[in-house]
Amino acid sequence: MKRLIVNADDFGRSPGINRGILESHLRGIVTSTTVMVNFPDAAPGLELALEQAPRLGIGLHVTLTAGRPVSAPERVRSLLDDDGHFLHISAWPAQMDRFDPDHLQREVAAQVDRFISLTGRPPDHLDAHHHAAYLHPVSLRAMLEIAAGYGIPMRAGMPDLPPPQAASVLADILPGFDTAIALPLVEQLQAVLAEGPAPFWPARFEGGYFDRTATLGDLLVILTNLPEDSVTELMCHPGYVDEALGHSGYRDKREDEIVHLTHAATRECVRAEGIQLITFGDLTR
Repeated sequence: MKRLIVNADDFGRSPGINRGILESHLRGIVTSTTVMVNFPDAAPGLELALEQAPRLGIGLHVTLTAGRPVSAPERVRSLLDDDGHFLHISAWPAQMDRFDPDHLQREVAAQVDRFISLTGRPPDHLDAHHHAAYLHPVSLRAMLEIAAGYGIPMRAGMPDLPPPQAASVLADILPGFDTAIALPLVEQLQAVLAEGPAPFWPARFEGGYFDRTATLGDLLVILTNLPEDSVTELMCHPGYVDEALGHSGYRDKREDEIVHLTHAATRECVRAEGIQLITFGDLTR
């Protein structure tokens, strides 16, 4: 059987994002979301989700590259710019060696605590905005330990590739990670994964529905090519663009994604392909 988690990132980023994700769940194929708890619209959005969408899986979108920290700024200063915001992911290749490990651990833990205080329960899984928490050995280890402690899954992380190939993938995603930086970083990250706790995540992560390839046709191709007897997570970013979203790097395609994820052709494709839509909470080791 083809089992699919359709996870909408960035819940809490703005009222329009919240509204778009809830609509894509209630009228479409979205089964899961992850929350940016460091943004002001996370709390009212979660209150609405818990009331209107009880079947929506809700996880934590660990955020280290946007907005302000949950922790007091002076306790995580090495992660922030002069205005007290997290450094953008584009700054990480040049700056991440200067991050204080205690600051990374403290902020990841603070965001988990904030999620629990807002929902009354642990997240049903963990992932990360811009995948950033997967890119530093300390934050990756913190996520693995928290996930193991709560017995929850994570989004599938770095592909199981030889270090040179994995470094090439990383450099393609973020050009600032040239080979001199990427190769030793990949070796450190793979060492963390080898040390454990062993990650618990879906067999496949599908990130191809994004930006220029976030079209209805691309979505239908992904759905018709899911492997049998496997669990896939499909990442998506539906939402309505509003003033609170500001100058987010991903804006124009969000409203298109709502249309695709709720389209009759999409729902019919899921039915015809015999795809079982699930959440992270449905996974068992």
